[in-house]
Amino acid sequence: MDGFFKALRRAGVVLAVYAVFFLARAFVLEWRAVRLDTVKPVYLHYEFIELRLRTRDLGLRAKWSSSPPSARVTRGGALVPGIAGISEVPLRWDGSKQAWLGRWPCPWNAADGPYAIELLGSPEEGHRLRSRPFRIARRVAKVLPPRFAVLTWESVRPLASLTVQSPDGTLKDWRGLLDWVEYAGADAFWMLAGQTPGLLKGETWVGHNLALIPEVAKECRRRGLKFGVWAMGTLTMSEEDRVPGYRYALDVDEAGRPKATRALSLADPRRPADVAALLGRYKDLPGVDYLGLDYIRNALGGYELVDEFLRDMPGVPFPAQWTALSAQERMAAFARKKVARKDARFIDAWQWWRAHKTSLIIRSIKDALGDEKALWAFTLTWEKGWHHGQDPVMFSDAGVDANALMLYEADSAQFEQMLRDYAT
Repeated sequence: MDGFFKALRRAGVVLAVYAVFFLARAFVLEWRAVRLDTVKPVYLHYEFIELRLRTRDLGLRAKWSSSPPSARVTRGGALVPGIAGISEVPLRWDGSKQAWLGRWPCPWNAADGPYAIELLGSPEEGHRLRSRPFRIARRVAKVLPPRFAVLTWESVRPLASLTVQSPDGTLKDWRGLLDWVEYAGADAFWMLAGQTPGLLKGETWVGHNLALIPEVAKECRRRGLKFGVWAMGTLTMSEEDRVPGYRYALDVDEAGRPKATRALSLADPRRPADVAALLGRYKDLPGVDYLGLDYIRNALGGYELVDEFLRDMPGVPFPAQWTALSAQERMAAFARKKVARKDARFIDAWQWWRAHKTSLIIRSIKDALGDEKALWAFTLTWEKGWHHGQDPVMFSDAGVDANALMLYEADSAQFEQMLRDYAT
């Protein structure tokens, strides 16, 4: 019996030695592992997808500090080019994150589902690479009723003194507008609530109709009509009367000098909060069913955004001697390149980035308003709005429940082309 226990103890020692060996080996392999993933597991269409490469291997870190690798995104084994034809994403060391990071702009209307990441420029590390896929998803928007029809009132004329000839020829007050909504068989009445500047010097909003909105909402509900209010975002209606505290967008004149426009900059931090605050007055008002946005795009100019765009957007080379140029010279050089429209990849990047920037504004407004009321946005239709820094898919993911497409200034052939574009 003693011999049996001695043998058992010897076997236990051997097993323990093996266990320590395999645990140590697993620890070393884990320590030397190379991890390639994304900062988040799921991304929406308006986002930069943030690729991340990590390792604890000090030798590998030293190697990559002088010659960092790059990565690419695939789906089903096939390469997925990004915006501006970006196929390889350079990875750069970020000391605060202890990782090599790269940004890949989500392609226009990218297919939902899983995507893989492959490491380039470091094939010898493939045996210890741990690559984790990510997903591109879509936000689930609120659904409007089928065949939903709206009449809009795109004016801030005082409703209290308004005279409207109704469909039967009689003259009425503002309620005559709703007679036309009913006559047209529409489901809803959408009314412009917020326009800048106000009537008084330094005033943000034209205010004479704001107090009447509850009464309009009550009358719409009495008639069985849905009601919505919207605010104008970036475009103001005066070049002379500027609201203090706002940052205005810049254009470039023929001499290459920056000039202020009457549009607010997409980089202005105050405007989204002001729009959200105005619409927030009515989000809980009975009878208000929809909230809306217009001119949330880069309405005029936008060259004050040049440096931010070039910092954000991968794959866009800086012009020669860029850092030696003054801010004014950089805007002028950028404007010349954009207006020439000879570099399709550059134009694609600029269009996507502005839509991304606008989507962040929508996201901030949606977060402030909550999700109880449906949010709509007027969206241009030429090239799906891309050349104005808009995209209906990105806007939907950012919080827009209904893209109100602006189908105008087109002949019949162009109109049909717009419809085909939106079907893809």
